[in-house]
Amino acid sequence: MKHIKRKITLSVLGTMLLVFASLLAAVNIFIPKYLTAEAQKAILLEDEQKPPVPFSNIYGGEADAQEHFLTPSVRYLEIEGELFETEYLSRAEQRLREYCRSEKPSADEFHTLKIGGSRFVFRLTQVEADEYEEAYSYILYVDVGAVMQYASYLNAVFFAVLTVLTVLVCLFGWRLGGYVERAHESQNWFFQNVSHELKTPMMAVQGCAEGIHTGVLEPVEASGVILEENERMSSLIEELLALSKLEAGQIKADFHSSDVRELLYDCMRSTETLAKQKSLRIIPHFDNRPVLVSCDEIQLRRVFTNIITNALRYAEEEIEIECTQERGKAVIRIRDDGKGISPELLPHIFDRFFSTRKDGTGIGLALAREIVALHRGTIKAENDGGAVFEISLPVKNR
Repeated sequence: MKHIKRKITLSVLGTMLLVFASLLAAVNIFIPKYLTAEAQKAILLEDEQKPPVPFSNIYGGEADAQEHFLTPSVRYLEIEGELFETEYLSRAEQRLREYCRSEKPSADEFHTLKIGGSRFVFRLTQVEADEYEEAYSYILYVDVGAVMQYASYLNAVFFAVLTVLTVLVCLFGWRLGGYVERAHESQNWFFQNVSHELKTPMMAVQGCAEGIHTGVLEPVEASGVILEENERMSSLIEELLALSKLEAGQIKADFHSSDVRELLYDCMRSTETLAKQKSLRIIPHFDNRPVLVSCDEIQLRRVFTNIITNALRYAEEEIEIECTQERGKAVIRIRDDGKGISPELLPHIFDRFFSTRKDGTGIGLALAREIVALHRGTIKAENDGGAVFEISLPVKNR
């Protein structure tokens, strides 16, 4: 997985260059060949229909001259005749006739000649003398230069587009590679932390089991530690499974209309024992009117219980729980009167396996964030005297 950003960027860039190379090959190789072949077909078809009579032999009026007109694409040019004065021929046509006079290309074969912006595909035909007319030679030609110039214009457009796309693809590949690198690092970090979190209680269980086996520890005392560590492992595994299912979208939430105040009261009752053990007060500040949201009650209780439990661990005298309706949102704030969260740790508070406690798993808040996101809400942490966690959920319209 080394240099993944570079590899992805080069791979995407290579694919794009291959596509453009194919387009350029089509424009510069296949299209010219196709045009040349079509021009040859048109010339051959025109010549086979009726060999043109030399213009030097045309003496009739308009009716006689019309039969010598060719198709718009195929043109006729007499090599030796002088009926066509130079002023009626383009410079390229003059040079084409001069070329045929001087170089004497093979008759009845196709030739290609590039003159300036013109590209002539032509065929020289020699007509032998008979009792009616003298010997003469002529060429039928098609000028495909305009189309070739259009192909050159396409080349310029392709190169301009290629330049822009190269920059965009490099940026895209670099960002995609960065995302893959971060995902890979996160995966490695995840497995390292999971193994560490599971190894700690397993070592404690193993130590107690060995102590019981050797008679160093009392079975009653050791069994208490084993049960405690077993509960910790079970809780960690349960949270990991819930988190992975949420991230994979495998949990089907059972949404119902619920009053957030009632859910918070349930969570307060479930954490009341911990509050009494630490001599802490839980002070609610709830709206008088119902605060209704569409939610999965089990999942949302898990979020509230986790945050209230954390607040009780760090509070000195009390925690406050607010539940209000603000601008179409149900806003829940849970604050403690402890020392707050260190500013350098605050950005990572919802990261997986991040915990400020030695006995913490670092899964609870990461799981809370995923559950809140499942409810199309937001959760954030800040300091205001102590730590404050704010959850915002869409209010259900009655």
